Amino acid sequence: MSFWTRNPHEIDVELAESLSHSPSGGRVKMWLLGFGFALVHIYYGIRCLQAGHTTFFGSRGSHLDLTGSSAVAMAIAYIAVGVFIHAHWFWGLHPKLEPLSSILKVLALLVFLGGLGYTVYRIVAS
Repeated sequence: MSFWTRNPHEIDVELAESLSHSPSGGRVKMWLLGFGFALVHIYYGIRCLQAGHTTFFGSRGSHLDLTGSSAVAMAIAYIAVGVFIHAHWFWGLHPKLEPLSSILKVLALLVFLGGLGYTVYRIVAS
C-alpha cells in the first residue's frame, strides 16, 4: 500500500515496515521523491549547519529554536532524513542500486537516531 493512499487508522508499525522494503513506482516517482523531496531535507540540513541555528519541529505548531552543538546534531539528523528518502525512493527504484539501498537506509537511520538522541539529551540536560 502506498504512503499517500494508506488508511489513516493503519498502525504506524505497518507503515514503518513498508519503508523497509523496496518501493513501487517508475522514473517520475524516483526523481520526484528520491531526488527532489530528498534534496529539500538535505538542503535544509546544510543551511542549518552553515547558520549554526535550526528548529526542532514539534506537534501542534510548537517549535524549539536550537543553537550550538544541539543545532549541529539536529541538522545532521535532517540530512540523514534526506539520505534515507533518497536511498528509499531513488536507490530503491534504480535496478543497479536497489541491492544497496537497504544498507544506506540503515546507515541513515543510525545517523538520524544519533543526531536526534544527542539533541534530546542536550534539551533535557539543560
